[in-house]
Amino acid sequence: MALIVAGAAMAQEPSDSNLTVHVVQRGENLSAIALQYSLPSERIAQLNGISDVSSLAVGQRLLIPRPITAPQPGLTHTVTTGETLNSIAQAYGRTLEELSALNDLANANQIFIGQELIIFAEEGRSAASADDDVIDAVSVPSSAVLADFPADFIHEVEAGETVFEIGLRYNLTVTTLSRANNLADATRIYIGQELIIPGIDYPRLVGDLPAAVRAFTINPPILIEGHSGRIEIVTAEPVSLSGQFLGQDLKPIQLDGGRRHHLLIGVPMFTEQEAYPLRLDLVDADGLDASINLYLQVIGGGYGYQTISINNSELLAADIENEEIALLRRLTSQFNPEKSWVNSLSLPAAAPMNSVFGTRRSYNGSPFNRFHRGVDFAGATGTSVLAAADGTVALAEALNIRGNTTIIDHGWGLYTLYAHQSALHVSPGDSVAVGQVIGAIGATGRSTGPHLHWEVWLNGVNVDPMQWVQETFP
Repeated sequence: MALIVAGAAMAQEPSDSNLTVHVVQRGENLSAIALQYSLPSERIAQLNGISDVSSLAVGQRLLIPRPITAPQPGLTHTVTTGETLNSIAQAYGRTLEELSALNDLANANQIFIGQELIIFAEEGRSAASADDDVIDAVSVPSSAVLADFPADFIHEVEAGETVFEIGLRYNLTVTTLSRANNLADATRIYIGQELIIPGIDYPRLVGDLPAAVRAFTINPPILIEGHSGRIEIVTAEPVSLSGQFLGQDLKPIQLDGGRRHHLLIGVPMFTEQEAYPLRLDLVDADGLDASINLYLQVIGGGYGYQTISINNSELLAADIENEEIALLRRLTSQFNPEKSWVNSLSLPAAAPMNSVFGTRRSYNGSPFNRFHRGVDFAGATGTSVLAAADGTVALAEALNIRGNTTIIDHGWGLYTLYAHQSALHVSPGDSVAVGQVIGAIGATGRSTGPHLHWEVWLNGVNVDPMQWVQETFP
């Protein structure tokens, strides 16, 4: 099946899944969406981790369970992007306890992409006998993971797109795209049309995988500038893991006594489109080492352009901006091995979003050499600012550009930042819970008016916050 980069503005049905994906349209609310699928709105909210039903965003992707009419002996489910054991249990009308027991899961939070879960055991088999299936699922040769990609990279046309704009995103000319897709008239494309994008490579393994590796997954297989990716490695015996990608020393998250490892990767903005080497080094208890070498493709994010005029031009000085970014990188590069967030991030304000991540910006006629490092929520001064997840306050002070700013450490290299606040209600070292009021919207710092500017940083790299709202990591 072709890999789809851009989601269509309609419900989609992933193959081999008991879930439908619904993309929120302008004017829709949770009640209306629930009516479309004849489901209680509470079930959709629980499945997607929605605590505030009024906070749906246009373009947000919601998992919608399909009904299961009766138990199906021998039914299994392969874990896909964004799923949790809880969401899978909800989709099939099972409980966490039932699926944990059936699959012998010691920790319900440690399922992985590609894992095959037993939903209903085969007739005549007990839950205990399911152990062999779990081992087999983990033991599938991981080279198959790299070999199962489709032949062509596909872009699905969205509303308002032209062949010229799609070509700009992938550094291709209209002629090249037209030839690759046999387009007689490049002006006649339609929403949902699948276009082959030549020159985009899926992950390429250099050499063989070490014998100890039992599973190796990359999600997504094609990385996007300004987005986050995750890698999971399962080994037959405990190993220590280290690695490098895009000049970054990766920070592995070790689970299951060193047999399972997660790697969360942030792709910096302005990363050029090409395939970059990833190196992972494994060392076992006897000191024997092995390595995994492959190339991962990075593509552009298709971000737009914006011209902004501000009165206080002093805050446009390069040294002021560079000093503040250096401070944020140092702070968000600190790695806390204790994870405190659950599933996806929550939105930080009950206010409409009026500016997206990644837009190239020109200030007061300057070149488009800056980009919008977060998303903005248009709220009146004093509107509550909410913690996007559980965590520990790492910073709460006034900065030159971001004004009154709070930064929360959520563990595993994940930080959220809340800027331009009129008031700060927490202090460094405070523990906060998801949804807790941590401040108030304002217009401090370099701001054209009251709003909340919200950023996400991953291991010192500034990434798109909405990806963390719409997906589950790892």
